[in-house]
Amino acid sequence: MSTTSTGLVSSNGTELIAGASYTNGNGINVSETVSAIIAADRAPETAWTTDETNITNQEAALTNLQTEISTMQSAYQSLSDFSGVFDGLTATTSNSSAVTATASSTATVGSHTVVVSNLATTGSSYSSEVTSGSISSGALVIQIGSGTAQTINIPADSGTSGTTTLANAASYINAQNMGVTASVITDSGGSRLSLTSTSSGSAASVSVQSAPSGLTFTNVAGQDASLTVDGVPIDSATNTVASAITGVTLNLTGTTSSSGATVQVAADTTSITSAVSDFVTAYNAIISDLNTQFQYNGTVAAGTTTTSSDSTSGVLESDPSARLIQQQLLDAISVTGSDSSSSSSSTTAISQLAQLGITMNNDGTLTMDSTTLQSELDSNYSGVKSFFESTTSSSFSGSFNNLLTNLTDPTNSAVTLDLSGLKSNYTQDQTNVSNLETQLTALQATLTTQYSALNTTLQMYPTDLMEVETELGYRTTTNSSSSS
Repeated sequence: MSTTSTGLVSSNGTELIAGASYTNGNGINVSETVSAIIAADRAPETAWTTDETNITNQEAALTNLQTEISTMQSAYQSLSDFSGVFDGLTATTSNSSAVTATASSTATVGSHTVVVSNLATTGSSYSSEVTSGSISSGALVIQIGSGTAQTINIPADSGTSGTTTLANAASYINAQNMGVTASVITDSGGSRLSLTSTSSGSAASVSVQSAPSGLTFTNVAGQDASLTVDGVPIDSATNTVASAITGVTLNLTGTTSSSGATVQVAADTTSITSAVSDFVTAYNAIISDLNTQFQYNGTVAAGTTTTSSDSTSGVLESDPSARLIQQQLLDAISVTGSDSSSSSSSTTAISQLAQLGITMNNDGTLTMDSTTLQSELDSNYSGVKSFFESTTSSSFSGSFNNLLTNLTDPTNSAVTLDLSGLKSNYTQDQTNVSNLETQLTALQATLTTQYSALNTTLQMYPTDLMEVETELGYRTTTNSSSSS
C-alpha cells in the first residue's frame, strides 16, 4: 500500500500538519486532524488569558495599595483633625493613693493643689441583736436624708404567727427599691438587720423612725467629702468630684496632709508620639510596597550580562498610576511650609518634618527620632500642634491633606480609575475568548463534516483505482496474467 501527503492546512491558510498522511485503504484520523486545526486556530487565546492573569495580579496589588493609602489617611487624620490627639490631655497627681484624676478636652493645661480632709461616706442604720433568728412582722418606717418618711410593711412568713426571719425581711426590703440596701450581719452575739443608703453623703443618710416590735435601730449618718482645690473649700456628696476643676474629674481615695496633692493637667504627648509613629509606619508601608514593585530582582549566571529578561519586578512596574502616586507622596512629604496665621510670641513656627526628628532615607522611607520629637513637644507644643493642624494650602499639613483627599477619592482617585480601566480590559479579554470559542465550535462542526467526507473518499480510493486500472488494461485477472 502507498502513503500520500494530505497537504492539510488551517482555516487561515497556514500549513497545519507538516507530513500529515494517509494510508491507502485506511483514510485519515478525522478527530485528530480537526483537533489539530482547532488547536492552531485557538493560539490567540494564549495572549488574552495571559493578560487576564496579569490584570488579576495588578488588581490585587492596586487594591492592597488602596488599603495602605486608607490606613495612612486614618493615621494622619488623628494628627491633623482639631478633635484628634492634640485635643487630648492627661491629669497626673503627686499622691495617687489619695487623689487620682482624668482630664477631658475642655480642661486647661495647668497645676492645681488638692487637700482632702475627709472622704464621703454612706449613711446606715443597724438593728439591735436578734438571737432567736426571727423578728416580728410589721411596719418599718425609714427616712432618707430630709426626705419624706417611707413605710415598709414587712409581712409574716407563711405558717407563722406574725413573725419572719431576718433574711426574709432583708429580701423584702430590697424588693421595695426605696434607696436602701438591707443585709443581715451576724457575729458571736447574734444577728442584726443593716440598712445602708444606696448613695453617699450627708443628704442620703438613713434613719429609722419606727420598727416592728422588739427591734431598735442605731443610725449612723453619712458625711460629705471635704476638700479644698487651690484653697477653695468644697463639699461633695461623693468621692468623685467633677465640678471643682473645669474638664477634670477628681477621684478621692484617701486623705492628704495639709500640703495636699498636686494635680498636673498637661498635653498627652505619649498619645501624640504614638500617633506620629503610626503615620510614619503607614507611610513607609506604601513607599516600601511601591519600591518593591519597581525594583528588578533576578539571578544572573557568572560572566553573563544582566538584561530585563533576566530579572523580575512587581506587577505594577509598568503601571503609570503607581509611579505617579509614588512621586506625589515623595513630593508631598518634602513640602516646606508653616501656618503663619497661628504664629505667636510663645510659638516657634515649624515648617518641615525634619524639625520634628522625621527624616527621609535614601529609599524614600521615613525615620522618626522620638527624642527630638519629645523635646519639641515639651518646648514648643503649640508650634507642633499648628504644624499638623494647619489648613493653609501652602503648609505641609494643608498640602498633604489635599493629596490624601485626591488619593482616596472614591470616584476619581488614580487607583480607582486604574482599577476601572483594568476591569474594562479584563472584560474585553473575556469577550474575545468567548467570541473565538463560539467561532471555533462552529468551525469544528464544519471541519468534522468536511474531513469525514474526505475520509470516506480516501477510504474508497484503492477500490476505485483498481477498477480504473482494470478498465485501462493495467490490471488483469489472475488467469490472464499467468497465460501472458
